[in-house]
Amino acid sequence: MVYQDGSEAVLWGVNLQPSLSWEYRRMANHGLHEPFEMDAYKAMIDEAYDELELMGCNLIRIHLSPGDFTDTEGNLVENQWLELTDYVLAEAEKRGMYTYLAFLNTLGAARGKDTFISTKDDTKPIWMIDPVFMAKADRFIRQLLNRQNRFSGGAKYKSSPALAIVEPINEPGYFTREEIEAYPNCLAVYLDWLKANGKADSVEGFTTWRADNSKRYINRMVQFFRDEGVAAPMSWSMEWPRMMEWTGEDVFEAAAESDAEIVSVCFYPGQAAAYQKRGEDLKAIGEQNYFGYIQQSYDEQPWHGWMRDERFRKKARIVYEFETYYNQTSYLYPLMAKYFRAQGIQAAAMWTYILPGQAEYTAAAHNLNLKTTPNKTAAFIAAGEVMKSQPRYELFSTTSETEDYFSNTALSYELGCSAFGTGRQLIHSESLPQEFIDHLPPLSEEFDRMVGRGDSPYVKYGGSGLYFIESQSGKGVTIKILPDAEFVLPRYLPNGRGEKTVELTVEKSHSFELNLPGFGNDCKVYRKVDGQWKRITSIGARFEALPGEYLIKK
Repeated sequence: MVYQDGSEAVLWGVNLQPSLSWEYRRMANHGLHEPFEMDAYKAMIDEAYDELELMGCNLIRIHLSPGDFTDTEGNLVENQWLELTDYVLAEAEKRGMYTYLAFLNTLGAARGKDTFISTKDDTKPIWMIDPVFMAKADRFIRQLLNRQNRFSGGAKYKSSPALAIVEPINEPGYFTREEIEAYPNCLAVYLDWLKANGKADSVEGFTTWRADNSKRYINRMVQFFRDEGVAAPMSWSMEWPRMMEWTGEDVFEAAAESDAEIVSVCFYPGQAAAYQKRGEDLKAIGEQNYFGYIQQSYDEQPWHGWMRDERFRKKARIVYEFETYYNQTSYLYPLMAKYFRAQGIQAAAMWTYILPGQAEYTAAAHNLNLKTTPNKTAAFIAAGEVMKSQPRYELFSTTSETEDYFSNTALSYELGCSAFGTGRQLIHSESLPQEFIDHLPPLSEEFDRMVGRGDSPYVKYGGSGLYFIESQSGKGVTIKILPDAEFVLPRYLPNGRGEKTVELTVEKSHSFELNLPGFGNDCKVYRKVDGQWKRITSIGARFEALPGEYLIKK
């Protein structure tokens, strides 16, 4: 994937789902956003985008939920979810972020039985086989692509310059020979194929048909999007590590031989270990060392090693979802980004960004928010820099089984943190360990920014929230300090209705000290109050800081 000027496209971002009834219900379960108010909901979306801009995201992926806004024939139905889809996509375009749409998904279904799609994952295999369903799905996708977005001046979805990737199915499903018996329309397609190709109904016959049908469906959808005039390339989902073992090599061969320009995967260190675990057992999942898992995913061909097979080398590759499963340490994101680049990956979207207004109430396997998970946020920002700076296909290896020092990056499982530094910028997820200081280049006097939590040789801060420091062309710096964040309930256990998992504190001040050349006793400190800079008491570049925005002039 390349930009218009021929340079390599590198996209880093999140799945963002406020346009789904599923996301709304998660909030409603805590008594939030009831009754529903569209203006308040859009304000929450605006705030989420503000946060994502601060985190350096340039990609938004959406699991579209056709069950939220279609009828039984696949026609669009005007309602709040369709309006919110318009809004989320228009806002991404407005802010210069690319969009990645997965069209068919079981998630949501606010309309219940009044829609053409089921919420049951075991129905997914019919989506590529049943001609009745496929006609309805085509109708839905075509109508959405040609929908005029009310918040983008009436431009059609398919004409948006932000639309970068399209994916027909989120995580396709595949029948076994036994399972297809329960679906007469699909069984008929299979039996007709056997007859037309002179094949017997056998293990070999079914596997050959499944590969052929999968390839034909992928090619059909590539042509569908081209016929609709969609410029964005089409991705085909190859899902989790070890999917080849679980599903079969035939579907991989079909994807490799298909016309799909991109293959996508997901990556969740800890997900398999968490299977059927409950309660306190999940705590250990988040505390495990996943260096070995990531190395195995790279080395083992049936895991993700197949991505480097010659048969896939002509296809771009992306990550449609990733996360540090039940894990609130901050060493994994940059390590995963390094792994992604070693696999030739150019785009990755974390699942799923927790929205402001809900984040304080969230305890989950997937948990990232600018304010409530400050250490993970810093690691996420650092990982975005790793994505941009690491070359593709560089052999994946680590310094040891617990730490890794490479290029401008340092991370440690035992210390539970990570950092990225170039001299022009520094990002660190916890107080900077001496080992990291020794590895990273020192910050230049002409630096651009710092993003951190805790202390470094350049900053001392006693709060638990993140701070963002931007240089002002040698004349001073601006500082944004976020609230203190503390888990007050176990992050791995469900919380009750209206019960906060994370407490954000904005009233408590902490000492903040900037230790950079030129910021001596004569510098002045200002705090933004009601949009105006107001000078506050300081000793040089040391002052008592509440969450907010500050300006330090030399």
